[in-house]
This record gives sequence, C-alpha cells and structure tokens, in this order.
Amino acid sequence: MDAESRAISRAEVVDEVSKWGVGGGILLIALFPLALPILILTLVALLPLAVPLIAIGLLAGVLALPVMLIRKLGPSVGKLRRSRPRRGPEPAPRHAAKI
Repeated sequence: MDAESRAISRAEVVDEVSKWGVGGGILLIALFPLALPILILTLVALLPLAVPLIAIGLLAGVLALPVMLIRKLGPSVGKLRRSRPRRGPEPAPRHAAKI
C-alpha cells in the first residue's frame, strides 16, 4: 500500500505542477504584447538617471586616456633617448701608431 500511495502522490504532484504551468503559460501569453511597451517606458523613465552616469564615465575616460598613453609610451621613449648616439669629440684611436 505504501508503493501505491507514493504513486498516487507523485501523480497528484505532476498534475498540480502541470496545472500551474498551464496557468503561467496563459498569463505569459496574455501579457506578452505588453512586454515591449513596459520595457520602453522603463528605459524612458530611467534615462534621466543614466545621463549623469554617462557624462561621468565620458569625463573619466577623457581624463584617463592621456595617463594611459603616457604610461604605455613612456618606456619606449626612454629607450629611444638612450639609444641615440652622442655627438661630441671623437675619441682617440686605441692603437695609435708610434713614430
């Protein structure tokens, strides 16, 4: 009898879940045409909050760009300065001919 009560309770659970699933599907289908207008209205309502954040982000990007370029190009400029030949008096030859 225990196995039969488990089978019945499983069947009841499956039946109840399917009823809830069908009900949820009906609601989703009924509300689907409203989804796009609700999303658009939400974006329009949040736009005033997003404008200052976008402005702050752009300002931070403009300020960070030169710093990043200097950090990136700094070592290569230092190498170029070190590799330049120095102009000055030519050194005397090491093996000077004796007269």
